Amino acid sequence: MLLEQSGTPDERKKYRKAAEIILLKTLHREPENAGARALLQSLRAAAPEQSREDVPFIVAPARTGSPERDVKRKFRLKLPFVLILMLAAGGGILRIVQSHRLNPNALAATAAQKARPRDLDFRRAVSPAPQPVPVSSDIPAPAVDPVPEPTPARRVLVVRTPAPPPIATSTAVGKLAVSSPIAAEIYAADRYVGSTPTTLELPAGRQTLEYRHGDLRTTASHEIKPDETATATITFSVTLQINAKPWAQVFLDGAQRRPLGQTPLSDISVPIGGVLVFENPNFPAKSYRITEKDSAIQVNFP
Repeated sequence: MLLEQSGTPDERKKYRKAAEIILLKTLHREPENAGARALLQSLRAAAPEQSREDVPFIVAPARTGSPERDVKRKFRLKLPFVLILMLAAGGGILRIVQSHRLNPNALAATAAQKARPRDLDFRRAVSPAPQPVPVSSDIPAPAVDPVPEPTPARRVLVVRTPAPPPIATSTAVGKLAVSSPIAAEIYAADRYVGSTPTTLELPAGRQTLEYRHGDLRTTASHEIKPDETATATITFSVTLQINAKPWAQVFLDGAQRRPLGQTPLSDISVPIGGVLVFENPNFPAKSYRITEKDSAIQVNFP
């Protein structure tokens, strides 16, 4: 549109300059723009008398390489200098180490120089103060530098308090007098504590004990009261078949007689060591003590 503008020669020249600046900027941003390149060539061909000095805009040459390639190229140029500096630093460190290894006296001298001021201060601290030498009044006494007095060592007072006495915890205990018609071993949590008959000291409260006689096992719980003695009688039971001829009424003897029934009797559970009493009105009564080996009992009258 600027190229097609008409007017005076100065105006057409101004329009062509503006058009050329736009085309040059376009080619700077898009070097492959064929339309802008063709318009620029036609513009310059139509006005050959115009010099390039009239155009204040200069197109910078397009970069052919990418930024990454430029960074790699700079790094390759700097790499030899970096390697040279690293080798020089390493050589200096190696020379210092070798010089100390070859001359161990240098290390000892350095350590002695560092420790010498401390030794001097220590000697001044522990050495007694010089005594004044009597001199004539005509001769002035030499000036003596005062020796600083040693700083007294700081004492730390450690106070140890005795540990508090342990709190006395008293557990109330009671006693258990236990007996059994047959000898039985007593266990508390699988720990043997004695055998019947015996008297045990147990903590107050509810205690569960296990009693064993051969293959027989039984457990019992006892209420233990502080400073009191509880009693318990432990029995083991067996299941029996009981019969009598011609017949009999059977009782389990004890403080209270317990009738079991008339023979024949089956699967009767009775305590070992207990006494069975057989009664028939036509015959005298008979008794039988139960053992752990019994499984069936037969009584005959008379």
